[in-house]
Amino acid sequence: MTYKSASDPINPQEVWLLLDSLTFGGIETHVLELARGIAFYKVPLRVILVTRFKQPSAIIAKLEQHNIPYSYLHSLINEESHHSLIRQTFQLRKAIAQFNPIAVHAHGYKASIISKLAVKTTTEQTKQISTYHAGEVPKGKVRLYDWLDRYSSFLSDYSLCVSPEIQARLPVKSLFLNNFVSTDGSIQSSGKRIAFVGRLSHEKGPDRFLDLAQEHSEVAFYLYGDGPMIDDLRDRNISNVRFLGFQANMNHCWGDIGLLVISSRYEGLPMTALEAMSRGIPVLTLNIGALERLIDHGHNGWISDNTEELALFLDEWLNTTDSERETLAENAKETIESQFSTEAVVPQILPLYSKHLIPSSSASKSQSI
Repeated sequence: MTYKSASDPINPQEVWLLLDSLTFGGIETHVLELARGIAFYKVPLRVILVTRFKQPSAIIAKLEQHNIPYSYLHSLINEESHHSLIRQTFQLRKAIAQFNPIAVHAHGYKASIISKLAVKTTTEQTKQISTYHAGEVPKGKVRLYDWLDRYSSFLSDYSLCVSPEIQARLPVKSLFLNNFVSTDGSIQSSGKRIAFVGRLSHEKGPDRFLDLAQEHSEVAFYLYGDGPMIDDLRDRNISNVRFLGFQANMNHCWGDIGLLVISSRYEGLPMTALEAMSRGIPVLTLNIGALERLIDHGHNGWISDNTEELALFLDEWLNTTDSERETLAENAKETIESQFSTEAVVPQILPLYSKHLIPSSSASKSQSI
């Protein structure tokens, strides 16, 4: 079965954005913004979901909202759904041979492995690109996928990385790529909440956010998200911490937030930081991943080398005047618009798919990757 815009005829020479996705997180946000950007430049595209789970993938509702064509992989070739990497590789090979996409751009370990094997054993005409998002070293079965993905990177036509740390872990030459968000419809926040937005898991450091709350008991702290640490965090019984749970649509929440705190142990370039800053919300973060490329200390946020500095810079934000906060907000928005927006980054990606896809030079505002 094919869904939504996939019922339209599949165009030859489409760009396929491939991912294996159930929930909605940073990779899905990136793919959605990339799809919107490609569509803006009127390049045919399709989001391909590798696995059909029992419940619809969370990204589907957002793709439908923006009228982005999508299909489950098995539906492209009218076969049964499979969860096996090998069977999915053969399905993708068959789909590529049948529809001849101009490029397959994969996101996430499994999709990247499948696309490299499928593209490179099918055709020399379709380009294969993988974007590497994860800053942390995974555990368990995913650790094996991570290793296979990195050490098969020589098969890709291009490997894109969203942070220098991720780039350093690849055994081949790669391109650094700024993450990006659309600034269309971004309304400046007038909120004042101190917020953590993300998965409540060890690598994201929500426990550090609670440490910060304990040191500032006179101020309320808000966590937007869910994850495996939720019970341990609640058990700490910190009176000034509010758990708001997973948010299906953060657009309804950004207007309440005045400061985004990133206390992660591992990061690339988190989409939450870009989304916040596009709405004029400054970011207080530890110096991890590519965040030093985003945050100009004291200009559009604060970047700290340790958790002690994180607390000091929070005090600095708490003591800023309304005028100073307005300046921070304007600086944050300008940073996104000039370097981390769809208009700034997508024109750099399109020529990787095909040398014929070169938007006008006025569309690109940032340095080439």
